[in-house]
Amino acid sequence: MRETPSPQTLRAFLNGHGIAVSPQQAEMLFEHVRLMLEWNLRSNLTRITEFDRILTAHLLDSLLPARWLPLTGKTLDVGTGAGFPGVPLKILHPETQMYLLESNRKKVSFLKVLLAGLSLPGIHVLHGRWEEPEGWFTEEDERFTAVIMRAVRVEPGHLTRLAPRVLRPGGVFASWAGSGTETALENRRTHAYPAPAETRSYELPGMSAPRRLYLWRMEG
Repeated sequence: MRETPSPQTLRAFLNGHGIAVSPQQAEMLFEHVRLMLEWNLRSNLTRITEFDRILTAHLLDSLLPARWLPLTGKTLDVGTGAGFPGVPLKILHPETQMYLLESNRKKVSFLKVLLAGLSLPGIHVLHGRWEEPEGWFTEEDERFTAVIMRAVRVEPGHLTRLAPRVLRPGGVFASWAGSGTETALENRRTHAYPAPAETRSYELPGMSAPRRLYLWRMEG
């Protein structure tokens, strides 16, 4: 993209890749990117600082797999960082109840400022570690329809110990990954590391290797 960054150029970019975005949604997505770059000058939110690359590596990578996710219930975004993929998914799918889990205090502060500015209902920030659910989840809480991980490596315990605790029966555990992850999963597969129920592939412009989304379904 060679045009001056704006909500209009962002919308044209996403529309050109098959993601329908309204002018209002484009404004919110642009504000997310703008505020992230502003905060990145003093806090290390992302190593990617070029607007064009953010559109591909963060926004498009967050939104293209949405077609395979159940986004009509309660979703937990683990290790959300600067809000990807949870915030863009919430903007384009307002019907979902989105929870952003992040352990880094600076990133939590950024997320709170971002959400206050966007005035999005039905999205919440949780400060805590995925491995310590007692700090952010209780037995009285309604369990999630989906748990999504874009920047956190999936470990066997995530699937056998943690996911059953917070996912409702029939819920989906989803992990974004590069193309080399499939071999790693095969090498580490045990009864404690079950095979994904589904593997979906998609491509990002300018990247030679495909991206993958691994999906596990929680048995009822």
